[in-house]
Amino acid sequence: MKLFYNKMDVRMNFILRLRWILLTAGIGLLSRTPLFAQAKLDKKISVVIHHRSLTWSLEEIGRKGGFYFSYNTNILNGDSVVDVDGKGRTIRQLLEKLLGGNYEYLESGRYIILLKKTSGPPGKIYTVTGNVRDKETGEKLREVSIYESDQLVSALTDTNGFFRLRLREKSSKATLIISKQLYRDTLLFIQPGHDQEFECSITQEHIAELMPFTITNHVEKTWMGKLLLSSKEVIQSMNLMHFFADKPIQFSLTPGLGTHGQMGAQVINKFSLNALGGYTAGVNGLEVAGLFNIDKKEVKYVQVAGIFNIVGGQVRGLQVAGIYNQDLDSVQGVQAGGISNKVTGNFSGLQVGGLINEVHGDMKGVQAAGLANITRGEMKGLQVGGIVNRAKNLKGVQIGLINSADTSSGYMIGLINIVKNGLHEISLSSNEILPFCLSYKTGTRKIYSILLAGAAPFGNEKAYALGFGFGREWPLSPVLAFSAEFTFQHFYLGNWENVPVVYRLQPALQVRLGRKLSLFGGPALSMYSPDKLSAAPGYKSGLPGGGTHTFSIGKNGSAWLGWSLGINFF
Repeated sequence: MKLFYNKMDVRMNFILRLRWILLTAGIGLLSRTPLFAQAKLDKKISVVIHHRSLTWSLEEIGRKGGFYFSYNTNILNGDSVVDVDGKGRTIRQLLEKLLGGNYEYLESGRYIILLKKTSGPPGKIYTVTGNVRDKETGEKLREVSIYESDQLVSALTDTNGFFRLRLREKSSKATLIISKQLYRDTLLFIQPGHDQEFECSITQEHIAELMPFTITNHVEKTWMGKLLLSSKEVIQSMNLMHFFADKPIQFSLTPGLGTHGQMGAQVINKFSLNALGGYTAGVNGLEVAGLFNIDKKEVKYVQVAGIFNIVGGQVRGLQVAGIYNQDLDSVQGVQAGGISNKVTGNFSGLQVGGLINEVHGDMKGVQAAGLANITRGEMKGLQVGGIVNRAKNLKGVQIGLINSADTSSGYMIGLINIVKNGLHEISLSSNEILPFCLSYKTGTRKIYSILLAGAAPFGNEKAYALGFGFGREWPLSPVLAFSAEFTFQHFYLGNWENVPVVYRLQPALQVRLGRKLSLFGGPALSMYSPDKLSAAPGYKSGLPGGGTHTFSIGKNGSAWLGWSLGINFF
């Protein structure tokens, strides 16, 4: 265990040095205004309270809501009798009816804390110090988070369990929350305005059964998160995983150096400006960074960074980064990365990457990349890749040099189209130009690509061809099918300087002899430009040869009618 902490200290020193380098590029900005995020308060329950004490009523609401109330008995008269008809109301609405508008509410883990509202200018600074121990063993606990949620001030205990907080006297009461992983949250009510010291004991959470699980959406576990976030920030984030606050605005220079200090990772902001980089809980508006944004939870509606964005929750809206975006949940909207985009969940919208786009879930929309698009789930929409497109289940269109899918009910347009459970066919055929032709067809019967080669190797009429094309097949019955293929064939006639290109449209009727064997044949229309033809001795001096009649098309084009017969395997 000692070795582990030494490694963490070395890593934290490296991060501090890295931030010191970044600090030379900017200045810190300060300002504070809290407004707390409250999911439990928006939960609806049904409760009817008739002539009951306030204490009983709060216990009943907490029981139905699945949480506990915490409050100083000096600010509430628990014996007062109340009546409330609360059918289908939120917890917040019930509290407003019970307590009136003179209280504010704060969530922390399984608790809702009731606080008396206060007003007036900030008071003097005072210091709270103390030690935190394990209640059962008496062991001093390191890396325990102690925070005051109203002022967003926090501290971590050192190796001796010691902490120090500097607070501002803002009201007649203050509440410290003590949190650590695998321990119950503990509330400490203090009297503001003077320096004080406490001895605190916290109790372990007794879990009946530990089930193995894998954490997949922690931004701290990404390679850039490990590089840029200190172990102190990561530990505090894990300790305070149940506490998040909403604020209208935040400014920061680097993670931990900004208006929210070390509590920045627990705050969801409407506007977030990070001069170099930021580490926040999330955004519900606009976030801009000179270098990077790291957000633990959801991001809405615009996020822009000079280098990269990393988001642990859902992204809704526009996300732009100079180099790359990485989202550990789903995305709905527009995502643009100068080099790459990576989404762990589903994507719906437009994804544009300079080189690579990768979606591990389902994709619905458009993927466009200079090099490759990868969708590991279902693809509904359009993939346009400079070289490669890949989808597990294609229900849209792929356009690229190489297209691939496990299954496909869509269309592939490219040089090589590969469907794992689709069409893989080899054809041997003969036509009026070349007696020996070999073709490889891949894709689906709806649309497939063709790679072909042919030869007339004998006598004084030699010719060789390589080509590429597309085809489609329409079933007519269990035995019969109609196909149409369009190919481009380059002919070598003993001279590399002038290699004619023949464009060929070839309809055919197919007769299936078995599951992996069929015969085909039909007419063909071929077109080429005669002035591109320059044959060496012993090669065909004209196409197609053999006395087949040609006719003119336009100024420089010629065409002829021919035929094709062959057999398909597989």
